[in-house]
Amino acid sequence: MKQKKAITWILVAALVILAAWQIWLRFPNETYVVQQDSRLLMDTVITITVVAKEGVAQETLDRGFEELRRVDTLTNRYIGDSELSKLNKERTLAVSKDLLHLIEISEEYRHKSGNAYDVRLGRLVDLWGFGSNRRSVPSEVQIAKVLPSGDIEINNSTVTLPADVILDLGAVAKGYAIEQARNVMKRTAKAGLIVGGGSSVACWGEHPEKRPWRIGLRHPRDTNKLLGVIELEDGWSLGTSGDYERYFIQDSKRYHHILDGRTGYPGQDVYATSVLTKSSTLADILSTLLFVLGPEDGKAFLNENGFDEIGVIWVMAPGEIVTYEKGVKLPELSF
Repeated sequence: MKQKKAITWILVAALVILAAWQIWLRFPNETYVVQQDSRLLMDTVITITVVAKEGVAQETLDRGFEELRRVDTLTNRYIGDSELSKLNKERTLAVSKDLLHLIEISEEYRHKSGNAYDVRLGRLVDLWGFGSNRRSVPSEVQIAKVLPSGDIEINNSTVTLPADVILDLGAVAKGYAIEQARNVMKRTAKAGLIVGGGSSVACWGEHPEKRPWRIGLRHPRDTNKLLGVIELEDGWSLGTSGDYERYFIQDSKRYHHILDGRTGYPGQDVYATSVLTKSSTLADILSTLLFVLGPEDGKAFLNENGFDEIGVIWVMAPGEIVTYEKGVKLPELSF
């Protein structure tokens, strides 16, 4: 027994030495460490892993989390003094470059999707009770009253909202925040990975073991299973939208927070949609947009808009997996 334990510890030590040697080969004459931290931000637990010089690893993590916090204070409408809250209250406001960019890109994809993706749905989100503990199915009349109309006016940096619109950037803010945090941390870390509650992931550089970063794709109905493993190369991102994060059951039917801007209701045929692309911001937008459109209309949307490198996974009720690949190769997946 003692001999077996000794052999086990020798093997463990050998693996540790091998991992350290691999890091040294990639970054010679420097002392690099792999460091990880998790913090509660943007209504989820966000985990960051970095490969950085020993003296700046923690500082790199702190800067990443600070950037996430900065974007959250701009875009979170549930924070009373956030920039988005001020815009929703004042109706016309000269906004920052960050907020302006998010509004512009969101309006672009709203128009492209015929309102399937829509950040003007704050009143609708509140009507359904998402963001609170008072969730219930509203009537058709109630929904019709809060569906938005009119375009957001943008004049240089000044944004003016239509009278019936409350902006909700929940379908884009996390992806953008992770994108910005990645940009900040790349300055002092050779490689790393950001995971935001499993719904938004971004990486840069190469894994210390000289392989892609690996992300387990969550099973939408069984927390003990994975659909498969996605490999992220340098600079790639993964965004996922699912009906299992925020939902309630009424009369034996599941109602979730991913609302169709055309109807005001959540879809019932899609469990989850994942998008593999380079931009974390775009992955966040498209995972929601393509969830709402579903596979048939979603594939038509992708073909019409000429995406060069993208992979999409739809998990459909009661367990069918539909994929779209262009310039990428998705792994084998099973429900």
